[in-house]
Amino acid sequence: MISAANISIISFLLLSAVLANAFSTRSYYQASSSLKKSSVMQMSFFDDMGKFFDNLGGGDDETKVSSVPSEVEVVVDVDGTYTGSKRIITIPAKTMKMGGLRLYCNLYLMGLQNTPEPNCWKASKSNDSEVNLRYVDLSGSIIIQFTEECITVDRLGSSPSNKYLMHESMILNGFLDELNAIVYEGDVNEENRLLTLPAPGNQLDAAREAIAFG
Repeated sequence: MISAANISIISFLLLSAVLANAFSTRSYYQASSSLKKSSVMQMSFFDDMGKFFDNLGGGDDETKVSSVPSEVEVVVDVDGTYTGSKRIITIPAKTMKMGGLRLYCNLYLMGLQNTPEPNCWKASKSNDSEVNLRYVDLSGSIIIQFTEECITVDRLGSSPSNKYLMHESMILNGFLDELNAIVYEGDVNEENRLLTLPAPGNQLDAAREAIAFG
């Protein structure tokens, strides 16, 4: 049996490798037929790393096939996960490689703490399926969660400042750009993608309608 200390060391080494690769992950979505093999390998890398960390906790990272409605849900005055939060967007998934998608998106979101201004966000994780970005003026937070059937975005804060809303829009537009790259960009077969969307496939465009300053 692997000891807790060894698991920590293995986790640190693997995360170091992931972070080293994270700086160039967008490149594997830049489509050209000559990069197809590299794109699939990059997808597999995040999928394998996600499986590894899920397995440490006894999880399962088989590709999940969703049964939720195919239309993106843009909701108003609907409670989010936490008291005082409101659901902004629910993006349904056709298939999702849970561990790989969470790992990729968590790394991306954790890297936004200085966007668009230094130290304007503070990122935290309560578990592997959630990232919380708290704004510097404490008027609001973005809570992004990953489940087997969908990705949800909540806003925590009853009176977010205008500056928060502007910066929130930048974060969410960038996040949707990343999801669009994962779903559509690059010469990658559907079965190798970390996320696919049900028909009609316009859920990410529809989700932008819920962004305060789209």
